[in-house]
Amino acid sequence: MGTILDIQQRVRGWFVNYEPYLLPLLKFLLMMGVLLTMNWHLGYRLELMRWILVILASLVCSLLPFGGMTAVAALYLLGHVSAMSWEAAAVLAGLMFIAVLLHYLFLPGGSALIVLVPLAFYLRVPYLIPLLAGLLGNGLSFIPLGIGVVIYYTMLGLERNAMTLMDTTRSIPDQFILSLNILTGNRTMVLLVIAFCLAALAVYVLNRLPVDYIEYVSVTVGGLLLMLVLLLGGQIMSLSFPTVPLVVHCLLSILAALVVSFCLGSFDYSRPEFLKYEDDEYRYYVKAIPRMVVSKSERKVQEISGHRKPEEPKK
Repeated sequence: MGTILDIQQRVRGWFVNYEPYLLPLLKFLLMMGVLLTMNWHLGYRLELMRWILVILASLVCSLLPFGGMTAVAALYLLGHVSAMSWEAAAVLAGLMFIAVLLHYLFLPGGSALIVLVPLAFYLRVPYLIPLLAGLLGNGLSFIPLGIGVVIYYTMLGLERNAMTLMDTTRSIPDQFILSLNILTGNRTMVLLVIAFCLAALAVYVLNRLPVDYIEYVSVTVGGLLLMLVLLLGGQIMSLSFPTVPLVVHCLLSILAALVVSFCLGSFDYSRPEFLKYEDDEYRYYVKAIPRMVVSKSERKVQEISGHRKPEEPKK
């Protein structure tokens, strides 16, 4: 255990020391992954698929806040969709405008979740994101989570109906109706939005309780709630969720979230400290749980020489 904690402290210290360089690198890799995913699944505007443009956009986004990254990704998506159908692009732009109002009106942060959720779906690790959002975010993280799920299923629907949307013989009202059905007529999307929001809220609320090992309990309960909502909701809404893969993915997501929680810092619940202080109006009782810290061992340097000094003659 001491070795694991020592590695944990070294990694955290290394990240803190090199954070000014690591954070832009992570933003660059994240944005490049998002743009390449769009090019792979919705590459209908050839100008946006050039490698030099992808690299330049990723470099610019590495210097921007997460809100700027989300805006660039949205413009990139609209560029591809407009090459497919301008009606679908108009409907998608309206959806994005509503999403921006919801997001920045209630939660002017957490924009990274809007980008991370679609990417996580394509990487086959979607159930991990709501657990981490509840663990690391705040009580309104479910808003960008839901927006991210809607964006993913919008991209998926546009990809599946690309040939129909690109049919120039269809009338404009038919194109608008098809685009609206893609955005609103997906029951799987609705169920996943509900499940993700409930799981993130459960993790956030439970993680605030004054209970030992609550960070691990909250992640486990949130993952099990996510799995239960998807299984029961699938039965109620007549949706086909493969049971075994769903259970396996949820359990693996819980395990990964537990590892992340441990890496963020372990607490020594065997040594709680109780503090009492007061001011003019209240008396406060505080229970403080110290973090597990491995003290650095002092290194002793011992000189070893193969030659002995000659003894001085006795007087």
